[in-house]
Amino acid sequence: MEQDNSPDIGRKAARYVTRLLPERLSPKLLFHNLHHTISVVMGVREICCHTELTESDEEILMLAAWFHDTGHINDYQNHEMESQKIAQAFLEKENYPQDKIDKVLQIIGATKMPQKPEGLLQQIICDADLYHLSLPEYPHIQHLLREEWSRALNKKYTDEGWLEENSSFLEQHRYFTEYGKSILENRKIINRDGWNDCVHNKNDDPT
Repeated sequence: MEQDNSPDIGRKAARYVTRLLPERLSPKLLFHNLHHTISVVMGVREICCHTELTESDEEILMLAAWFHDTGHINDYQNHEMESQKIAQAFLEKENYPQDKIDKVLQIIGATKMPQKPEGLLQQIICDADLYHLSLPEYPHIQHLLREEWSRALNKKYTDEGWLEENSSFLEQHRYFTEYGKSILENRKIINRDGWNDCVHNKNDDPT
């Protein structure tokens, strides 16, 4: 029998994921770990504070944010689908309403790259998943991603190749929400310009 959404469901999900990821994630995952998940949760909270949403929609978004990368414990390449399975099992055990579970799963699925969100809630999770592009510590975060790809996928880059890869991504990426376009985009541009300076300086280096 379905119950009304519990006010504790968000806290229960947070406790579950903060235990699951450190226990089950491969140590090779230096980027897609609990720190990234918390960053996405923070991104969702920040965007929601500047977006008119119902409490129910905010709750659904927060649940999706907590679970969106949990699938990495099972499968790196297909982690979105695995994340949906983990979220569904947890929420069904908590007797969360099925219609809301379906929305959580759809929002998790929207994080798959390339992003193609449908509707505001999916736009918010997509912007939050790339919230780190707007953070001052972006260069350090990208260093962790580079090392993760090297260890987990045997995908290796030269310094020049990595600079150019990230420069291209920053140039092409666009946020979807109004808050993303007006606030996060401006913060991301600072990182983009700093990254492009690194590319130019590297190309101009005669050594």
